[in-house]
Amino acid sequence: MKQVKYLIITLGVLAVFAAGIWGYNLYRLKNVSFEGLTRYSDAEFLEQLDSGFFTSLTPCFCLSDTFLQKNIPFVEKYEIDYIDRQTAKIVVHEKRITGCVIVMGRYMFFDKDGIIVESSDALVEDVPVVTGLEFDEIVLYKPLKVQKQSLFDTILELTRLIELNGISAEEIDFDANYEVTLHLKDISVMLGKKTNYDGQMNALAGILQSLPGRTGTLDMRNYSGENGDVIFKEQ
Repeated sequence: MKQVKYLIITLGVLAVFAAGIWGYNLYRLKNVSFEGLTRYSDAEFLEQLDSGFFTSLTPCFCLSDTFLQKNIPFVEKYEIDYIDRQTAKIVVHEKRITGCVIVMGRYMFFDKDGIIVESSDALVEDVPVVTGLEFDEIVLYKPLKVQKQSLFDTILELTRLIELNGISAEEIDFDANYEVTLHLKDISVMLGKKTNYDGQMNALAGILQSLPGRTGTLDMRNYSGENGDVIFKEQ
């Protein structure tokens, strides 16, 4: 009788094990597509989701979207659509960042409203760094606090215009008199101190198209709607 009992138990264990293998193969994700992902590769994002033996099962993978959203840098949220038992589509909603400041060696990224939305020890490509200013307070999910409100507005205006005109600025530098210089990869653009930078920035986008591959300083401090003169000093 004991031998029969052990045989039944053994067969039961084997049956459970076989069912587990069958279920794993039946529901293991084989195809994952992405939408809205720009700051990570597909593999990097999957790694952020800790995709492993269990989380690679479609039901567990989709439950992680509903109940266990991961806190992923530069990602507001993500949605996982269960297409079939072996296919999922991940729709990623990234945080929109327009600039950053450096505090104690860390990059603090802010959005179009000046709200600090992310902190990282690495700089993100195509996001300009604001330098030359002192900030009274840098706290995640709160607005930048600069010495003067007008400087806060200037920062937001410049980052907006940089994005709007598709200008690849690496740095927005303020000097002691709050005059602005944009540092691009090969060209520094002196904008001066203005109450409005729309005209200069709109013109800059066109001027840069005429300077491909050139290195130097572009002086636009005296540029206005009436005075269209600019000075380019090549290096």
